Amino acid sequence: MDKIVVFSRTSQLDKIFKAEYYERLSKLGELYVYDRDDYDDREYVLNFVKDADLMITAWGAPVIDDEIIKACPKLKKIIHAGGAIKQLLSDEFFNRGLSISTANGELAKGVAETTVGIMVAACKGMFVLPADTRNGLWRNPEKIKDFYDITIGIVSVGAIGKHVIKLLSSYEVEVLAYDPYVSKEQIEALGAKKCELDELITKSDVISLHTPNIPATDNMFNAEKLALIKDGTYIINTARPNVFDDDALINELLKNRFTAILDVTNPEPPPKDHPFRQLPNVVLLPHIGGAVTNGCRRMGKFVVEEAERLYSGEKLLGEVDLSKLSIMA
Repeated sequence: MDKIVVFSRTSQLDKIFKAEYYERLSKLGELYVYDRDDYDDREYVLNFVKDADLMITAWGAPVIDDEIIKACPKLKKIIHAGGAIKQLLSDEFFNRGLSISTANGELAKGVAETTVGIMVAACKGMFVLPADTRNGLWRNPEKIKDFYDITIGIVSVGAIGKHVIKLLSSYEVEVLAYDPYVSKEQIEALGAKKCELDELITKSDVISLHTPNIPATDNMFNAEKLALIKDGTYIINTARPNVFDDDALINELLKNRFTAILDVTNPEPPPKDHPFRQLPNVVLLPHIGGAVTNGCRRMGKFVVEEAERLYSGEKLLGEVDLSKLSIMA
């Protein structure tokens, strides 16, 4: 019987896995669930993973380093209940020619749903109008843009960007998309129009960022790009903070031409005296775009289903194309 190990801090596992998920995994092999909230006892860790056939990791898991990989000569697969994997893998993982599946697609759904919710709320003035109504004012058409017949710009068409575009198909809006790694045909098949970044910036009423944290996206939105944003635009970042030149963003926001809705910042959280906390045209969210509470179960459910697919010989849905690791988040 295969040895299946679920390997992460207990505080994380409790958020991701229900008892019924463990029951389903136990039908596939001999199940071992890590029962500590740290990895301080190295001998304990190595004994726990030793001879694993399948390793299931999650947020908070340690690097699956050379020593751990060598302790598992029969290891078939790693399935990760999370998105990003770069921080997880060691040289020995690649030397062994191992593969990994992730729940990135499930995590992406949650971020996409949040993003579209932010878009609608921003356009309908829901971030600013409550203060007006508390002060006796009522409605204010100048602060409202109906979510109809407007242009939405999606920057980066990875798992999250794709799902945002899918969700936007329910609305009567034009969707522009910029991603140098995705073809025109692929983007059109999703229901969007591929364009260059400058065109997207100048035409969009809402700009939504879904970029990975890679050198190519560092300061992508610099002073030159930020100056192209139309007055009245909402720019939403639920991706990575590296995409902004923060000094340039602050300088542009001081002109009060557009609104930035930021779910990620660097540092996080920003200091109490940071301009992001003071500027009236900044909506600062506490990194809630992805799974936070009960939404984490979505990843656990996917991991169980992926393990079931593995043992039944079906095609895996979350397998990572490691040749594209350099352009992944």
